[in-house]
Amino acid sequence: AHMEMINPAPRRSKLSTAYKGDEIDYDMTSPLSAKLPYPCRGYGPGPSTATYQAGGTISVDLDGGADHNGGHCQFSLSVDGGKTFVVMKTVMGNCMSSSRHYEVPIPKNAPNGKAVFAWSWINKTGNREYYMNCADITIQGGGGNCISGPKNLVVDLPNYAQIPE
Repeated sequence: AHMEMINPAPRRSKLSTAYKGDEIDYDMTSPLSAKLPYPCRGYGPGPSTATYQAGGTISVDLDGGADHNGGHCQFSLSVDGGKTFVVMKTVMGNCMSSSRHYEVPIPKNAPNGKAVFAWSWINKTGNREYYMNCADITIQGGGGNCISGPKNLVVDLPNYAQIPE
């Protein structure tokens, strides 16, 4: 096993009460690939599994057996159904090395309604891989039309840049 986001519960995760039977992906720790494409492992939107306040934080927990000596993690939010992801927090180089818990800020101007929260990870050592889990969430108490910030970095997949170990 590699690593996965366990809170908030991702799309198709066994940890989510929203999915049952053959809807569940029992290998959420595997990297993206041609069969599990960007974004969100190719999984479409599901029911919201958590509600958060604009201007608040999302408590994120990661778990798994192979952190590949850390690497680069990004925590991002999409308010357009997963077409674009805006980075809210970046951990460069040592993601998961000292902690597997992160507090991720939600912009105060985030629009109310459904959003997609994503954790992505570029492992430091081992095969050049890209990991991503997405959770369908609801944001309340905001009211803006959009959010702005850097786009999430996507690498080490077919048709994307490859970065060395």
